[in-house]
Amino acid sequence: MKILLTAALALGLAATAALAGDVNASLSGSFKGPLGLQLYSLRKGFQADVPATLDQVTNFGFVDVELAGTYGQTPAEFKSLLAARGLKVIAGHFPYDRFKNDPEGVAREAEIFGMKYAGCPWIPHNGVFT
Repeated sequence: MKILLTAALALGLAATAALAGDVNASLSGSFKGPLGLQLYSLRKGFQADVPATLDQVTNFGFVDVELAGTYGQTPAEFKSLLAARGLKVIAGHFPYDRFKNDPEGVAREAEIFGMKYAGCPWIPHNGVFT
């Protein structure tokens, strides 16, 4: 429970700082690293307008981002949109089936973006892992 509350507090601080325009300005305590944003958090905005949503990410003060898709753009197009705004991809999420059936494609896409980490957010299981 303490971990959950700590995470909720950290999220609240990050949201407050983001709304204030500088993500790292109001952080205190033992965490000294930069905060990043999982772009999936803004998925509805990306469905409406990819460039405007990336502008919003920049306006929030984020530099480091985590991907969960490219919202209808090719990896090269999305990378260009990110680079134009100074956004750096640290990590990305890929579907389980993609890891299972196309690990080389996952590795290529992760390399295109310069990801340090590639993860799988969900494993389909229907009661048993396949």
